[in-house]
Amino acid sequence: MTDVLGAVYDFLQARLSPSPRHIVRGWENRAALPDSDDFIVLTLIGAARRGTNVREWKLPPHAAPGLDLSISMLTLYDVQVDFCGTDEQAVAGLASQLVILGRDAVAVDFFRPYGLSALHADDPRALPFTNDQNQWQTRSSVTLHLAGWNDASVNVDAFEDVHITLENVDVHHPVTPEKGA
Repeated sequence: MTDVLGAVYDFLQARLSPSPRHIVRGWENRAALPDSDDFIVLTLIGAARRGTNVREWKLPPHAAPGLDLSISMLTLYDVQVDFCGTDEQAVAGLASQLVILGRDAVAVDFFRPYGLSALHADDPRALPFTNDQNQWQTRSSVTLHLAGWNDASVNVDAFEDVHITLENVDVHHPVTPEKGA
């Protein structure tokens, strides 16, 4: 599976201006927030399967018996990007940049080498919270929607060759009349 949060991290570092200094993964219970008032939190909030598996048969690269079966599944990833800080205008500005870039070919081109397709970004939502000093902190949340393929390969039993014999059943196995009929 692709490191979706790693790809989003790289995107934020490369494309947002000013480049964020503190980006952390998820609102994990045992993880401390950065020692800063300004930070970004990335959380994978959804990984939904879409469609039916795609199957592809291949000859194995070695002399193993059977065939290699590659099974792929399309997954839609929802990544919540929370911009937190004390300056409401700066937080809203970074969130707006992500919405603009997340709906542009800039994101499509950036995520392609990661094996991901950038679909779109939702509008920002204001979600202020109290920090560990019981002070209100500005938080603007944007959900970035990406898609990518996950696959699995298995070796399955298969015939290497088949010999077919055709036989005229009426000639070799004639029907005999039943007695008493």
